[in-house]
Amino acid sequence: MRSSLFFVRTIDHLIPVEVKAKKGTSKSLQTLIQSEQYPDIQKGIKITSQNIGFENNILTIPYFCSFLLKRYLKTRTF
Repeated sequence: MRSSLFFVRTIDHLIPVEVKAKKGTSKSLQTLIQSEQYPDIQKGIKITSQNIGFENNILTIPYFCSFLLKRYLKTRTF
């Protein structure tokens, strides 16, 4: 499966954003969140064809909602 991984910096956190080509697990995203090497990475975002959800510290949003990502990050203390 193909995916791309980007990072978004907020005032308090570094947030990995993974864009998935197909449904599947986010192994690299989970590895970053669980790693003790990166204490400012506590949660992640996955953009995919799936529905909106939050599980294992990963926020899943569908492709068509990705334009709302900046607004979401501004209004949340992730």
